[in-house]
Order: sequence, then structure tokens, then C-alpha cells
Amino acid sequence: MFISFLQKKGEVLQVFFFILILFFALWRVERQEAFLYFEEEGSLELLVEGPVIKEDDALRIRAKVLGGDFPELYDKRVLLKLYGAEDIPSRAFWVYGKVRAEGSRFFISASWRDIEGVSLRQKSIRERYMERAEEKIKDPQVRALTLSYLFGESQEILPQDVFYHFRKTGLVHLLVISGFHIAMVFLVLRYVLPYPYGVVFALVGTTLYVFLLTPQGAPALRAWLMLSFWVLIKLLQGRPNNLSILFFSGSLMLLFVPSFSKSFSFWLSFFAVLYIILGIRLISFEENSYQRRVLNSFLVSFFAFWGVSPLLWSFTTNSAGSIAFSS
Repeated sequence: MFISFLQKKGEVLQVFFFILILFFALWRVERQEAFLYFEEEGSLELLVEGPVIKEDDALRIRAKVLGGDFPELYDKRVLLKLYGAEDIPSRAFWVYGKVRAEGSRFFISASWRDIEGVSLRQKSIRERYMERAEEKIKDPQVRALTLSYLFGESQEILPQDVFYHFRKTGLVHLLVISGFHIAMVFLVLRYVLPYPYGVVFALVGTTLYVFLLTPQGAPALRAWLMLSFWVLIKLLQGRPNNLSILFFSGSLMLLFVPSFSKSFSFWLSFFAVLYIILGIRLISFEENSYQRRVLNSFLVSFFAFWGVSPLLWSFTTNSAGSIAFSS
């Protein structure tokens, strides 16, 4: 049935190419993770990502490994349990702890006495802008929403009551940097200059936003790749094929970052866009017709809902009602 939606031979080739790359990515991930089962001690340089959560006798911290005694963990995300600590010395610091690796999951446990010092690395542009936002915005709720919505910080920084309502209604995904955010940045910059300079300026600005101010998660990278290909094809007087662009972008992501093959956010984003593209093909409207303009936004949400709902029902605790409401 899916193949019947494909309109051109190139689309079929893109689908088979994507499937081939997917199996290759899964093989690479399984091969890498086969050796990541160990429990050892050593020093690690960590960059805190998200809020520091205080538990009974420890701090729970999500962090990224920047350096240390375990090269195989560089740039990977870990969960740190820091016992007896009241706070952390800096956003980036060294700690000596017990490291446990279980495939794609990594855990570190240490005491506050095991903190070896502050990291001397330079702060990234994203970190500096986030610090400015924290200084300028006094209201804690507005500050948390800004850091989460604009910079892609973990939703756990939100006040508990705000986060509860976002999660209960299934709207947490609106705080994840994705196609909606990328499109907003592009459209704001698009009209700064006349065509075609405004389009080029907007594409450059969007690229800088994604790579300098966001964590570069799978949805943001997928949206940026698709937007870049679409704009470049348009500028070259071509006719963009959205389905081919989606599968080609997904193939590139899996080829260069195989771990996306097991990323929940990657598949949510991918299937949402896939169902939107295929769903719109089912509806035949005249170009620029009144019905198309009125129903377009509703149809996009409707088809995105059908694309992500099986994944959400299968792998999350969201109810069917909250998933439908979030669409």
C-alpha cells in the first residue's frame, strides 16, 4: 500500500536506499555496543545538560562526557549520581567515579569528595547566550520556558506544575527544538532582505541557530536538512520532491550518526513528516484554493497525529486522549 503512494521511480529508489542505510546503521550500533559492557573507575570531564535534581542523599545529573579515562564514552550522555553533594562546582567539572556501561546506557556514581575540579574549557556560544537569558529574565517560569523553547534545554527545568500540564496534555513535544522552531526562525529572517537574498540569509541564519544555539537533536537536524535541500532546489529553479528529501535527509543522518536508528525522537519526527507528506497527497485541491488554505493546518496536524500515535501509545504512558489533544 505504501508503494502505491510513491509517484516517481526516484522515490522508490530513495526508500530502498533509506532501508539499506537503516540496516547498516543498526549493524554499526550493535557492533559498537557489543563492547560497551563494563564497570570500572576513572576520571571524567563532564558537561551538565539539564537541571540538577536533588534526591534523598544525592544529586541526579544528566551530563555529556567531554574527556577523561574512557575515550569510548566521549560525546555520549551519562547519568551521574553525586552522593553527599549540595551543589555542583560548575556547569563543567572533573569527577572520579565508578563508571558502568550497559550498551547505550551509561551511569556514573561518585561522592562529593570525588570532584577533582572545575573544567577549564571555554564556554560555548550556546552556554553564553543561555547565561545572558538567565540574567535578563527574572520571572522563573518565563526563564525556564525560554531556555527550553529557544535553546532546547531539558523540560525538567520547568516548574513542576507547568511541566505536569505540558506532559498531561501531551504537549511536551512543543518544547523540543524541531521543524516548527526551524521554520519560525527561517520565516522571520526570510523577509529581512528581498528575494533571493532573503532566502539565502534566512538559510544561513537558520544554520547558525541550529549548530550554535541548540543541542542538535534528531528533530532539529532532520528539519534543517530538509529545509536546506528544499531551499537549494528552489533557488536552482527545480521542483522539490518532499518525500525524496525526507528519505534522503534521513539516510544522511543515519549514515553519519548511526545511533539515530535507535532514537525515539528521530522516529517520531520522521513518521510525523512522512504521514504529512503522504496524507496531503490523498487530498486533491486546486492550487491556492480557499479549501486548501483553510484546511491545510488542520490536515497537517491530523496526519502528523496518525504518524506518531502508534509510537506514543507503544512506548510512552500518554493516554490516547492526550495524544489526540496534542495534535
